[in-house]
Amino acid sequence: MLMLKEKWLSTSAKSVPTYAITEIARFARKYEEKGLIYLNIGEPDFDTPENIKEAAIRAIKEGKTHYTTDIGIAELREAISQKLRRVNSVDYSPEDITVVSGSQEGIAVLSQTILDPGDEVIMSDPYYPSYYQNVLLRGAKPVFVKLSPENGFEMKAEEIRKLVTPKTKAIIIVSPNNPTGGVQSHEELKQIAEIANEHDLLVISDEIYEYIVYEDAKHYSIASLPGMNERTILQNGFSKAYAMTGWRIGYVATPPSITPKFQEIHRASVICPPSISQYAALEALKGPQDFVKRMVDEFKKRREFVVKRIREMSEVKVSEPKGAFYVFPDFGYYTCDDEKFAKELIREAGVVTVHGSAFGPSGKAHIRISFAASMEKLEEGLNRIDAYLRTLKANH
Repeated sequence: MLMLKEKWLSTSAKSVPTYAITEIARFARKYEEKGLIYLNIGEPDFDTPENIKEAAIRAIKEGKTHYTTDIGIAELREAISQKLRRVNSVDYSPEDITVVSGSQEGIAVLSQTILDPGDEVIMSDPYYPSYYQNVLLRGAKPVFVKLSPENGFEMKAEEIRKLVTPKTKAIIIVSPNNPTGGVQSHEELKQIAEIANEHDLLVISDEIYEYIVYEDAKHYSIASLPGMNERTILQNGFSKAYAMTGWRIGYVATPPSITPKFQEIHRASVICPPSISQYAALEALKGPQDFVKRMVDEFKKRREFVVKRIREMSEVKVSEPKGAFYVFPDFGYYTCDDEKFAKELIREAGVVTVHGSAFGPSGKAHIRISFAASMEKLEEGLNRIDAYLRTLKANH
């Protein structure tokens, strides 16, 4: 294995932890001959809708394969602005919307735009790893609000308030949440908004799973609350709702006070988002929306099956997710080293998941299981996990 040459690395590069989701997938590749069941993947297993693919093909045939405006074509930014007003009750002008090459680029650019070394950022634990990585890359400090089944995997305003200091710059909210499936309630968002207004804080609101909610859970955008539009950076995209993960297309809506610098850093990062993907995204917004409902209905059936099946496993605790397409069960009876346990599931049971500590300290002893897989694969994968647990318990 090639060794890193320390003197060639920046201080921030040395500080960034390994992206554990990729690492566990890499580990799994060594055992592919076992006929692995992949329950680790954070993307819909559905195909991109035909009308979206056809729009992309049409764009290619019409020669729309060159550079576009650096911040995205005007028609797409206008459509996003209209969608935000119609669906989320928030008002961002097309000039304050930047089309990015996937949400990961958006996370990187917004971190460079707002964070300095020493700044503090309040975020959930468990967290989505890219936010944690980018906070560290800027020399800023993550400050954690612990999520748990007892608090519905919600960031609680009373806990956030205790953590605010003169160094606090921003609060990151990912709702629905990856990896826990928690959804922030309207009441909790109102209280968080009060804290942000009182202390003049920015809020980064990641709403990529906004349509994937179940039962009585509803997604609310904190930017729709009084005083929040001017201090909320809204991050979203097309990967989850329209099964477009490989198209690498997303958007960031910024307050006018931030937009010019955000867009300058975006320009320094990419010349423009992928042209073909922009026309596909435009069709996703303007075309039929029935695909989204059909997909969410299928996820709902899978969620019910997965939760029921895991609850049949001895000594495993699991909460029913309110959104997204993950469950985050606690296997603490069987292990105190969840990374080792996840690797054992690959080697011994032939099932790929992601260890909970990949998402932060509170993920210890948990495993993230994605139900973005067919019912047949879910049934087989969970049966394999159950059989492995029975073996462990027999030898306990």
